Parts: sequence; C-alpha cells; structure tokens
Amino acid sequence: MSETSILLIRHADVHNPEQILYGRLPRYRLSEDGLAQAEMTGRALASEPLAAIYSSPMLRARQTAKIIARHHPDVPVRESKLLQEVRTSWQGTRWAEIGQDANLYEPLRSPDDESMDDVGDRVEQFVRQLLRRHAGETVACVSHADPVMIGRVRMEGKPLNMQTIRTPDYPERASVTRLLFTADGSLAGVRYESPVQKLIRPYEYLKEEAPAEASGDEAISA
Repeated sequence: MSETSILLIRHADVHNPEQILYGRLPRYRLSEDGLAQAEMTGRALASEPLAAIYSSPMLRARQTAKIIARHHPDVPVRESKLLQEVRTSWQGTRWAEIGQDANLYEPLRSPDDESMDDVGDRVEQFVRQLLRRHAGETVACVSHADPVMIGRVRMEGKPLNMQTIRTPDYPERASVTRLLFTADGSLAGVRYESPVQKLIRPYEYLKEEAPAEASGDEAISA
C-alpha cells in the first residue's frame, strides 16, 4: 500500500479590521486578500489526487475549503469539530492588549481554556481516524494555525511547548503542512508548503515507534 498524505491547511486571511483574537467567534469571513490566497492554494493543489476535503466548522475555514474544492468538483467536503480553532477565553480581546507574542497556554487564563495537550489530543485523534478511513490516499484538511502546528508537533513525537510550536515553519495563511505516513501509520516525513510565499521546506522524519491509535470514528461527519 502506498503512503497516506494528510494535508493540514491553515485558512486564508480573515477580515478583521478591529484586530481582535477572534477564536471561535462566528461570522469572521475571509478578506479580499484571503480569497485570493485560498485560490492560490487551490490552484497549487489542483493536481493532487484528493479523496476528501475536511474543514473546521468556522466560516473562514469553510470558505477556504470551498475554494479549494472548486478545483476538485467531485471530491466530498466534510466538517469535523476536531479541526476546530483553539478554545480560549482570550477571544474577543484586541491583539494590542494581548501582545502578538503572547503565550495563551502557559499558564491557561481559564480552566475552560484548551491546553496544548488538549489540542494535540483531538488533532491526533482526527489524524488516526483519517489513516483508517483513507489509507493510501491523499486528503486535505482546513484548520487553524495552532491546531495545525500542535498536531504536527504531536505526530512528530516532540514535547508540546512554545519553543516547539513557534518555529520558522509555523503555518502562514493558506499554507500546507503535508504529513506523510507509511502503511503501518508511522510518520515518514513532513513538508511545509506556502503557495502564497512560493516556499517549500521538506525534511525526513523517522519515528522509532508510532503513537497509540485513538479510538472511534464518530467525530468525522459525512
């Protein structure tokens, strides 16, 4: 069986004139630049043999997925809450008050906020479901910057902290983090692609042991 490719895509630029951390707030749509960015990524992925496209329930992610899907008219588009934005009590706060380099995780502002491990758990669960459902295939998954990066670091088996998730490959808008898996579900390689910046950074990653498989497929909606 051939490799399984899971493309973790950050949504494109968002219309956010008040410059707030919008988190899971509704009705945050793509900006004009974002629409163009999503189209660039859609064109870059047009030749990919996609078996399915998945999206976070947030409007900005759904819009990005829809634009990508225009280049794959026969490919189903589904939503999954496991691709959702990070839950944080900071949402609705202006970035000027938070600081662009703010640490939203260490410590958590509220007991209801998601930790890095919480986010890593759900993204890993989603990836494991995809490896069962789409073995040997290529799937695109539109999510958000931190879930994409945290999911990548979790699958690489690295510790989750600000040093490992804030690296030069932190997902730019409309970028693609490509996870390549062998037939036994082990991570074989990662490639970061930014069609908007015309940037590709590949490297090989060899795991000594595949992480434990999460159970249940109910979180992937049809």
